[in-house]
Formats: sequence, structure tokens, C-alpha cells
Amino acid sequence: MKNIQNKLIALLFIALVFPHFGTSQDRLLHEPSYEVNQVYPYICITKDELNKAKTLIDLNSRYQATWVKEYISVEIEASHKGKTTKVVSQNDVLSQAQKKLIHTADAGTDISVNVQYMPKNTLKHNEAKEIKFTVAVNPDNQAKYAGGQQQLKQYLKEKAINKIPAGIFKDYKLAAVKFTINEKGQVINAHIFESSKDEKVDELLLNAINQMSNWKPATYANGVKVKQDFVLTVGNHKSCVINLLSIHRNGPAKRD
Repeated sequence: MKNIQNKLIALLFIALVFPHFGTSQDRLLHEPSYEVNQVYPYICITKDELNKAKTLIDLNSRYQATWVKEYISVEIEASHKGKTTKVVSQNDVLSQAQKKLIHTADAGTDISVNVQYMPKNTLKHNEAKEIKFTVAVNPDNQAKYAGGQQQLKQYLKEKAINKIPAGIFKDYKLAAVKFTINEKGQVINAHIFESSKDEKVDELLLNAINQMSNWKPATYANGVKVKQDFVLTVGNHKSCVINLLSIHRNGPAKRD
């Protein structure tokens, strides 16, 4: 009997001294995974990759040269000192004039490519085809939360993640909030890309993004500041929604 009384006293002591232990443990078990990642343009390369480019496939790794039987023209368009210039060549190898144009293109502007060609097929009456694509050059310095990545994670945890009820993100559910950091480091265009299926949780996440303090904007080496897109994802990061976001969770993929 005495042993039973001692055990009851010990349990009562634990309950009084650590009243929130169970609650804290449950919160840790049910806290959803969350990340903030850059949203990349469909075709983007670094300034170094741009300077080394010799062919169209160097500009766009998805370019299919095997589709081409014969080139009619390859037009590259870019802006230099605010003036748009076009340079035309006869095949997928960049001419010296085209290289000069893309090397001196204004920071923060895209490079446009228009390929006119005869396709490689077995048709008797072959018609000319066209391939168009736009290349974005990544800023030298990505936009960053003023307090750093760890401070950003802590801010989101306090303002949103800790307030999400347990069980919202079951199975493969994932919420995504896209937003842009403008040239002043301000958050603009925040919107729900993928809903949590809970209106209050969506509002919680959206408010946390809109109420963030300013970031350090993305910049090129010459100091030009540009907008950059990001996305907050919350929930199961194995969801197929991840494939629709144009993000690189382990950093941008290395080009061969």
C-alpha cells in the first residue's frame, strides 16, 4: 500500500511540475514540415554559364537539336542599354555577334531565341517549323530575409506553424503560398497556389507572409536590384504538387 501511495505522489508531482509536457510533446509530433524556396524561371542560367555558352543547348538544356533537319535562321534578341537588338545566324552555333549581344545584355532582362527550321521527319511535304524560348539570367545574389534563414523559419513557426491545428496536413496534403520580393525587398503578390483545404489555415499562412519584414532584394554583380519569386510550402513535401512549383529544394541543379 505504501508503494502505491508513493507512486501516486510521484505522478501527482510530475503532473504539477510539468503540466505542459504532454502538450509540448504532441505539438512536436504533429508540427507540419515547412520550407521557403525560390521559384525559378522555366529556363534560367547563371552569368558564368551565359558567358561560356557556344550553342543553343548551352542556353537551354531542353533544346532538341535532333528535331532539326535544316536551319533556316536562328534569331537572338536582347536589350543593351535599354535598346532591343536582334542578331541572326544560320545554325545552332552562336555567332560572335550573338555572343557579344548576350554577354552585354542589360542585367535583369531576358534573352529571347527564335529558331526557324525544317523538321527531321518522313513527310513528303515538309513545312517549316518554329521554336521559341526565353532565357533568364539568375541574379548573382539571391533575395534573403533580413535576419537570415534561421530567423525566417522561427518567424513562420511563431506566426503560423505553431497555430495550425493537429491533423490538418494528413497523408499527402500540402499548402503552398507564392509571393514576390520586389526591388525594395518588400513582399508583393502573395497568393494561395495550393490550398490546405482549411480557410482559416490558408488565411493564417497568407497573413504570415504578408506581414513579414523587408528582405534584402536580389542583386546582380553591378548592383542592379530585381524582383524574385518564392514559395512557402507546408505539409507533406512528397506531394505531387511540389513538381508544379519550379523549385530546387537542394539548390539549383548543376548543368553538365
